[in-house]
Amino acid sequence: MEHPTDKLRAVLLTALMIGSVFTAGIAFTGTAVAAGDITGGANDSGTVTGAAVDPAQVATGETTNGHNFRFTVANVNGSGDTDTIRVNFPNEFAEGLSYNYADLEFTNDDDLQIDGGENLVDGPDNDGVDDTLPIETSPETDGDVEVVLNMNTDAPAEAGYYDIAASYEENDGTTSSNDAFATVTVGDPTTTTSDPGTTTNPTTSDPTTTTNPTTSDPTTTTNPTTSDPGGETYEGRLDFGDNPWDTSTGEGDVSTGATVFQGEDDIQFVDENGNDVSATSLERASGADEGVPLAMPIPQDQTTGSYDLNGPAAGDGGLRVTVQTPRVTTLEVQNNAESDVSGGILTTNQDDASVYVEYNYENAEDIELIVENEDGLDVTDEIVEGTDTMNGDGRIDINPNAVDAGDYTFTVEGVDDLDFGDATETVPVTISSSQTASLNLAADEVVQGENLQYTVENSPEGNFHAVTIDADDFRNGISASNAANILRNVGDTSETGVVTDGGPTTAGNAGDVDIDDVNYAYAIVEIDGGNGVGSINSQHLDDASVDVDLYPASTTEDTYVNDDGELSNATELESLETDDDESFDVTQGTVSLDSPTGAYVVGSERTVNGTASAGIDEVSLYARSNNDFQLVEIDGDRSIEVESDDTFTEDGVVLTEDGDEGNDLLSLPGSYRLGVISSEDADIDGNGAIDSTLTTSEFNSGVSSISSLTVTDTELNGSFQTYNGQVAVEDGEVGVEGTAPGKDNLVVAFVDERGQAVAHTISVDNDGMFDNDGLSLGNLNEGTVSAHILSSGRDGTFGESGTYESASALETQIEGEDGWASGSSSGEQVREQILANTVDDTASDDLIVTEELRLASALTTIESVDGVEAGGTLTVEGQTNRQPDDNTITVELLDQDGDSVTLASTDEWGSNGQWSVEMSLANVEPGEYTLESDDGDNTDRQDIEIVEEVEETTQQPTTEVTETATATETATATETATETATATATATETSEDGSGSGIPGFGMGIALVAVLGAALLALRQN
Repeated sequence: MEHPTDKLRAVLLTALMIGSVFTAGIAFTGTAVAAGDITGGANDSGTVTGAAVDPAQVATGETTNGHNFRFTVANVNGSGDTDTIRVNFPNEFAEGLSYNYADLEFTNDDDLQIDGGENLVDGPDNDGVDDTLPIETSPETDGDVEVVLNMNTDAPAEAGYYDIAASYEENDGTTSSNDAFATVTVGDPTTTTSDPGTTTNPTTSDPTTTTNPTTSDPTTTTNPTTSDPGGETYEGRLDFGDNPWDTSTGEGDVSTGATVFQGEDDIQFVDENGNDVSATSLERASGADEGVPLAMPIPQDQTTGSYDLNGPAAGDGGLRVTVQTPRVTTLEVQNNAESDVSGGILTTNQDDASVYVEYNYENAEDIELIVENEDGLDVTDEIVEGTDTMNGDGRIDINPNAVDAGDYTFTVEGVDDLDFGDATETVPVTISSSQTASLNLAADEVVQGENLQYTVENSPEGNFHAVTIDADDFRNGISASNAANILRNVGDTSETGVVTDGGPTTAGNAGDVDIDDVNYAYAIVEIDGGNGVGSINSQHLDDASVDVDLYPASTTEDTYVNDDGELSNATELESLETDDDESFDVTQGTVSLDSPTGAYVVGSERTVNGTASAGIDEVSLYARSNNDFQLVEIDGDRSIEVESDDTFTEDGVVLTEDGDEGNDLLSLPGSYRLGVISSEDADIDGNGAIDSTLTTSEFNSGVSSISSLTVTDTELNGSFQTYNGQVAVEDGEVGVEGTAPGKDNLVVAFVDERGQAVAHTISVDNDGMFDNDGLSLGNLNEGTVSAHILSSGRDGTFGESGTYESASALETQIEGEDGWASGSSSGEQVREQILANTVDDTASDDLIVTEELRLASALTTIESVDGVEAGGTLTVEGQTNRQPDDNTITVELLDQDGDSVTLASTDEWGSNGQWSVEMSLANVEPGEYTLESDDGDNTDRQDIEIVEEVEETTQQPTTEVTETATATETATATETATETATATATATETSEDGSGSGIPGFGMGIALVAVLGAALLALRQN
């Protein structure tokens, strides 16, 4: 019996358990972090680990490739919906900001897939600046997500502190606050620049408080006492004390906030309180090498970034420096006009020349100029006017007249340690005492149409020179516009044109000039970067030796070029002697057509291809009619582009398609001359357009070739696929195949005897073949059906020109709502309408193929049976009107109870509809059976009889029979019975292993009966 106290105890225990569960729930929920909260850094053991930003400090204007930003998103909801993480950068970082990659993972190290975003967009401030990166993800489990973002950044030019923020938006639109998770320090912020959210001096070790470290008043904003007794602040490279920094020697004291460089030596670090600190006390603050100490001298491959006394730990311990790579960013040797001649020529008369330098380590060392001649001899003291060192960006004056003419190298580097890698730069310069410019051609021979580059050398930077080619070297038959473009307006060319007795005419206005009035073609070329580069188009030059003249530079004394680089005084130019002249040979180019040649069927698609010599950019096709060549457009274009390998190719071209006069010409059967010519030579009037008609003389005078083309009319051959001359209603489809070269589409029509019609548009392959296995017969009536294949012929239209211009139009007319088969016309009348409006229409060149077929119900029959002996092979043959692609005929052998004994099937038979199957009768007993064929819709039966297999018996030798008989006669009755049983058993065993001859029908059952009989006989005798 249960005591009442026991019941009460059970109730109390239950209540206590329930209460503890609720209490635990309240305790856990009371300390939860808000969903989507952003915190800087990712310090879990997974792959997404590290400080919030690395590097945390960069120089002003510095480009950082692979800038890492890390943060953690708390309490992500694993709904499986797409959420968005948005990382927001300051506007000052937007220029040059680009995305490399991001990694997401839960704090349990499970990876999280990125689903989209990853393109910079305008941020939540909607100021039109693309400064925000969205990252889409679909977490399926709850948890904290750690994010690492790898970007390329360009630091702003203004030093300061810049916040990086992030937010998390769930699929339902719920968004966390835009929390700043990291701050990037740019440059060396001055004491008046403060960290966002703080009013302390940037050199204070604790940027989160506004309290002066030496005062108890938390409201004061005075500078901390990081200074020497004289009031100087310990910050950057110090300019006070016993060991101030000296850029001329690269030595001195360096304190917190300074930027130091790879390769520097002789640095004494001093903390914010003026205490000396060894370099090894400073450790990498973050990144892959966090905790690695600095060394002195600083290694040339020291990892760039922030180093401080606390290393990876919070704070900087009173001393933080940034390591950067020293670089020379600009080195130019400039002439009097301050134009860069590096790599070019500086003439000795340039007495105001200088070397201009920009570099990033001016706070560490001065820059030094070293000049050496081609033998490696240092001539710095000779060529430099004044000092050969300076601090900061600027110029070092040089006098090229103080040294001999020749090749020199100009090198700048730091005066102390910074003379390696990017901290140094070298450029070559040729100093020339000659005042005569020279002309250099890239080749001595070109193929007509090929471009030839030339270079004007040995002239001061910024000079303008005239380059000319005389009209005697022009190709016959060209226009003034052609001539004005012989010297191309490319490279350092400022103007091109032609000169007549009336003066210069620019290329753009040469269309109104008579070619007979042109004296020469000209180009004005500027010396830029040490040389002046131009180009000659040989297409319009004679295939002979061509002379190119270079004139002296236009000067204040001999001015023929204005301030805009234009030829302004041709008379002044012609009064000058040339500085130089060069000649080159022009050889005639070639072009050939490989295809199409030989035979061509009207309307067919062919590949047009061939080869052209270098310098020919485009070719055009022409067909000859009488004495003129007519343009053949290629897919609506008047030319074909020549590839870089000097070949041209266009696939799937229909030469007879609507185009120019040459296309119409090739639409008529006959033999033609098909020509290909350089497109530039096909622009006879020089107006930039390829001419539609060329005379034989004009065609032959250009770079051209001719081949023969025989055009033949289109053809039509085809047939319909039937089986035993029929199509089964149950199949309802007909196959058609054939050839129709030159056609894209055909119409196939079916008409029954009651005037119902079905029409289809079918396509023709590029090789002229067509093959369609599934043309529906719709609701045609059973009986005779006429089948027609219709081609629009050579003119591409059905019937008289313009009647039915497309296959689809004819299809609609045959079977459409208002078509020929829509009324009460008979089949014969519909057929007459089709013929009258196509092949029999006036001036029609349409083609037709017609066949008759019978539409009937599905029928499969058994026609013959062969091989009905048991153990043999039964062959069944029959007839069907079904399609083998969609149907299978199955033949079953049924016993007298209707049960299946064996079956066979086939899905292969020819257009005559005759099918055949074979089935084995190895396990079939003799008797009466029924054969049944089934095609899925109808069956056929035939009764057959399987007869017993007839076997030939081999007669035993006479001697063996005689011996057996004698033994039987001399034995007693008992012996006979015993021997008989034994012989029977032996015979049975022999037949089972296949070694005995045996007797048909004398099997195991008979042997057992014989043994039993012998045994009973023996028992009776006993």
